Amino acid sequence: MPAVVPRLRPLARPPVPLPAPAPAAAVSRRAAFGGAAALALPWLAGCSAEASPRRDVASLAGAIASEQDLVASYEAARAADAALARRIDPVLAHHREHLAVLRRHYVPGSGNRAHEGGAIPSPRAIPLPPGGERIIAALRKAEERAALARREDAGRCRPGLAQLMASIGACESGHAGTVRPPAPRDAPKSDSKALQTALAAEHAAVYGYGTLGARLRGGLQQAAKDAWNAHRAQRDRLSAILSVPPVPASAAYRLPVRVASARSAVQLAAALEDGLVPAYVGLAGASSPDLRHLAADGAQIAAARSARWRSAAGEPAPPAAFPGLPSGALSPRPEPGE
Repeated sequence: MPAVVPRLRPLARPPVPLPAPAPAAAVSRRAAFGGAAALALPWLAGCSAEASPRRDVASLAGAIASEQDLVASYEAARAADAALARRIDPVLAHHREHLAVLRRHYVPGSGNRAHEGGAIPSPRAIPLPPGGERIIAALRKAEERAALARREDAGRCRPGLAQLMASIGACESGHAGTVRPPAPRDAPKSDSKALQTALAAEHAAVYGYGTLGARLRGGLQQAAKDAWNAHRAQRDRLSAILSVPPVPASAAYRLPVRVASARSAVQLAAALEDGLVPAYVGLAGASSPDLRHLAADGAQIAAARSARWRSAAGEPAPPAAFPGLPSGALSPRPEPGE
């Protein structure tokens, strides 16, 4: 199971004064961390009532093929440049774990339904350019493509499987370290408890980012301001799609990292994003496909931001292959194909 990130608990004390606010206009996620271009991280850049419905088979087959290709690509990269092994072996291990769990969920149809889902093709590595850094850049692009595909899968699959797809996509987005703008998709009105949980996590993130900006300078301070504005915009978006009164923000929160320096401020930013991932993976179990899509997107963006803050702090990648995923979502409830 992934490591549990300390939750931000409300405090019954007056709020801590915040630094001067960034401009009120919401900044898109493309602005966060200087746009959508990936940075070189040190380590890569650095269930439901209906069991295994046939509509999930195609998504599972596609996800399995994608993970097979990623495993083959990392193995090819390792063979092409042995010096990359230290950087890519932890990521390769994640993809092998993804593949093993996806295969446990996959039960193709049989008899007159054998065609559903299609055959899974043989693994195929991506073409790799010469040179270690160019290989890493190609792998980052492959991770980003895979994360986008898992986001779409989360919108199509049943709720329990959608959580698995959202968690895998978040892991891959963390590998890529790329923050993309949210998909232009409207979420329906909902009074989902999971949506309130995600909103509460956004409230905590807004508060936490407000406490750390004064310790940062230059590009890091701007990145924190951009992330703060992005979380405010997401908070407002989640509040707007609730059909019941949204959970209010607390006056103050107990932070998982005490901010006493620029490095601890960056560590807090990473912890804030880590805390959002399980909230969004939980929301990926919603009954609405649009909410599942929104949740997978939120999990991926938080994981990518966390990865970039960790890179800035000189810290390694998170060890979890399935960030934020409930244990029950790892165990399939398949029914044999008819």
